[in-house]
Amino acid sequence: MFTLKSLLLLALSAATATTAQGTAGIGQVSCGNNNWSKAQIDEALAEGCRLHEDGEQLGNNKYPHRFNNREGLVFTASGPYQEFPIVRNGAYSGGSPGPDRIVFNPNLNGNCVYVGTMTHTGAGGNSFNMCATRSEGRPGAGGDGTPSSVTTATRTQTSTSTATTSTSTSTVSPNSAGLVAQRLGVQGAAVGLMAWAFVL
Repeated sequence: MFTLKSLLLLALSAATATTAQGTAGIGQVSCGNNNWSKAQIDEALAEGCRLHEDGEQLGNNKYPHRFNNREGLVFTASGPYQEFPIVRNGAYSGGSPGPDRIVFNPNLNGNCVYVGTMTHTGAGGNSFNMCATRSEGRPGAGGDGTPSSVTTATRTQTSTSTATTSTSTSTVSPNSAGLVAQRLGVQGAAVGLMAWAFVL
C-alpha cells in the first residue's frame, strides 16, 4: 500500500515527467466549425517558430506575436506564449488571419513547443476560447470521439525524488496520480495535490 507522502511525491514526479506538450498524439483539433489535423497544426507551428526565431512577423497584426492570456486559458505548458494563425491551404503568409490560432512557447527548455489552439469563435470581442483537442488512437482520450485537451510529450524530463516513509495510508489507487497529471497538466496537478494534502 502506498503511503500518502510517497503517493504525493510520485504524483508530482509523474506530473513533471509527463508534461503534455508538443503535437505528438493529436488526432484533430476543433475550433467552432473548423477542424484542424495534426499536419496542419505542425505546419502552422513550424512557420510560427521559424518566424519568431528569425525575428520576422507577417500581416497587419504582426504574427507571431505575444499572447498575454488575459482570458486565463489553460495550456499544456507555461508561457511566455506566442500566437500564430492556423489557416487552410498552407501556413499563414499574411492577409486575413481567420479566427483560429495555435499557441506556442518559443523557448521551453530550449525548444519551440506547441501548447494549444484557441479561437475567436464564440468569444466576445477580441477574446479567445480554447479549441477541443482529440487525441489519436487512445480509447477514452479522443480516439473514440471523446474530447481531450491532452497531447503526448515530445520529450521526457527525468525527475528523481526520495519518498519519506509515513504510517498514514490512503485508499487512492496508484493510477489516480497519473490521471490527474494527464487530464489537468502539471499546473492543475500541482494545485490539486496541494489542495488534497491540505485537506488531509
